[in-house]
Amino acid sequence: MPRGTAGAMKELQDRQKRRATRTQRDSLDLALTDLAGFYRDVLAMQLGSRVELANVDARDALERVAAASRPEGTLRRIEAIGACREALDRNVAPLLAVEAMAVALRAG
Repeated sequence: MPRGTAGAMKELQDRQKRRATRTQRDSLDLALTDLAGFYRDVLAMQLGSRVELANVDARDALERVAAASRPEGTLRRIEAIGACREALDRNVAPLLAVEAMAVALRAG
């Protein structure tokens, strides 16, 4: 490497690492938003709401989950997903945030 380029290379590596982290967090947030939408549809079914479902293509799964759980548990699951998203916003390690959410979803 030419003399004096080490600083520039370090800056480029740091920016690349930040972009990768941001991409990972954005992808995870999108998946969490989709999951929250799924449970929102489950809750709508459980409560007999006539709102249009966001996940019409997953209607069979929605019906199975709605029949196998209670609205209170569904609300706890939606809250766990929201807590995971908030934890990620506070820069909690993604693996820890998702693990905590998974435990809460299972218990819900």
